[in-house]
Amino acid sequence: MAHTVVDGWTVPGFTHERDLGGGSAGRVVLAVDDMTQTKVAVRYLDRRLESDEALLSRYRMVARRLSQLEDPNVVDLYDFVENPSPSGGTAIVMERAEGVSLRRILAARGPSGPLAALSALGGVLLGLAAGQTREVVHGALRPSNVMVTPDGEARLTDFGLGFGPTAGPAYAAPELWEDAPPSVASDLYAAAAIFFECLTGRPPFSARSNSGWAKAHRETPVPVDQVPGPLRDVLAHGLAKEPEKRPASAADFAAELEEAAVAAYGPSWEAQGRGRLAELVKETADVPEPSPARIRITGQNRVSAPSGGGGGGRRWAVIAAVAVVLAGGGGAAYYFTGGKKDTADPPHPSQEARTTAPSTPPAPQGPGATLAAQIRDATNRSPSASFSFRRTGPGVNVTAHGTFTLVQGGEPSYMMQLAGTGDTKKPGRTVVIGDNAYVRAGKGWRLAPVSTKGYPLLAEQIRSAGSVPALTALLENSTKLQHAGAVYQGTAALGALGQQPGFGSLYADLARATGAQEVTFFLRLDKANRPVQLKLRAGAKPHWLLTSYGDWARKPPIAAPKPTA
Repeated sequence: MAHTVVDGWTVPGFTHERDLGGGSAGRVVLAVDDMTQTKVAVRYLDRRLESDEALLSRYRMVARRLSQLEDPNVVDLYDFVENPSPSGGTAIVMERAEGVSLRRILAARGPSGPLAALSALGGVLLGLAAGQTREVVHGALRPSNVMVTPDGEARLTDFGLGFGPTAGPAYAAPELWEDAPPSVASDLYAAAAIFFECLTGRPPFSARSNSGWAKAHRETPVPVDQVPGPLRDVLAHGLAKEPEKRPASAADFAAELEEAAVAAYGPSWEAQGRGRLAELVKETADVPEPSPARIRITGQNRVSAPSGGGGGGRRWAVIAAVAVVLAGGGGAAYYFTGGKKDTADPPHPSQEARTTAPSTPPAPQGPGATLAAQIRDATNRSPSASFSFRRTGPGVNVTAHGTFTLVQGGEPSYMMQLAGTGDTKKPGRTVVIGDNAYVRAGKGWRLAPVSTKGYPLLAEQIRSAGSVPALTALLENSTKLQHAGAVYQGTAALGALGQQPGFGSLYADLARATGAQEVTFFLRLDKANRPVQLKLRAGAKPHWLLTSYGDWARKPPIAAPKPTA
């Protein structure tokens, strides 16, 4: 088959099928890996980017940091290829992701409605949070870099492809116009601007020149009166003019979004929003896409792959652009709404995962017992991860982030930065190993049992809330469980959970604080059946516990600090 060539060069080892269009970062083609016959998308970088050595150096660094990243809200990347010949050429090989871009949806269908907008923002924030686990910011976030799959999942592309605010002026934070580097704060600003556009059909500001854009972002008040009242505070926080006044992280912004969405639209908002996004994908796919500009067709590949390419398997990765590939056949959407059970659940990867049955079945055997076993099997293979946690409710505000390692036959070990209320309001660093907590005190460490009031007890409660053993016990004690793809919704009795050894005190406390008899939970898994996000809700004036997970791997155990004498 003939090869689609951009500027006279193609990535070796791939047969090109057709052009998929392009943008400021370069053209994209659909290709087939000659060794594995896997369909991929290849983006050939625009020559302006290739001539920027600082940008290419940043790509190489990003590649090393993200080589192991697998997240349902980030498109997989396989290789970053540079042509060694004098003629040059740079390309990125990536997952062929089905769906349409959020830009196409907005252009074809207009405003998405609040539930779909909330769902899209939630997926964007989870993708940004995954990048932050590798200390990588996006830097080029706009609707064309948000892919929406046929089942309504928002996935990020184009990490690290930012080359100045003028590339996406409607979404560029005020500080970027003053030559500040991209940051977590500027990514969250762009996410909020996209959220506004989903709600209204247009970006929050407009201008006719770069100086006009800079002035609008720096000085024009955020038009919060144009969006639904319950969502105005979320929008204003994300679009704050000063970076330090925006949420501290994508995980924090996601938790804030969760609270506002539940208060306004109920606990099933996310499932309903994903369902609406899936409908919009199908409606958009039915609208003919503008034909891409023609590019020339020539002969065969002419150069060898760079050393270390690794054949057709997963290569070292760099987050970059992804093709906009229309979903074949429209793709049926499966979701739950208002507690209504799915009528035609698709097979979930967990049903095909190879698991090892325990010698004795877990007790009790709730509807989530099989899933709990699959999660244990998956996390035992990758027992370390990063996490972020937030608990909110009347008089309660607890936050934490850090890493943990699972321990066979014991409680997981945690290293975290945490803050709560009262005498734990000031952020503190704590390590929890077994029944002991090590609290950073000045330049040293103080050792105390986890039952000690203050930071040790707070750290133990955080471990109890979101650890894998607590999550699997939640599933085993579930009274109801249903799922849409990789998202599960269920309920469990607080009385039964409160009797669980190790972490029952947390659920007993929730029961006392809320007067509730059961907890509702929402669980999202990745392709390997490892947790991505767990949300717990209890009470009419709800207490929310939100834990996000990422960067699953097999790493050395967390070591105990040496206490100061």
